[in-house]
Amino acid sequence: MKNNTWQTVIKVIIAVASALLGALGATAAKAAF
Repeated sequence: MKNNTWQTVIKVIIAVASALLGALGATAAKAAF
């Protein structure tokens, strides 16, 4: 149970981080170009 919980938490954190990085990257690209 704990293993599954941690794997889920890590996946959620990675997904959120990826979304934030993607948004920041898109904003930076729009500002640069």
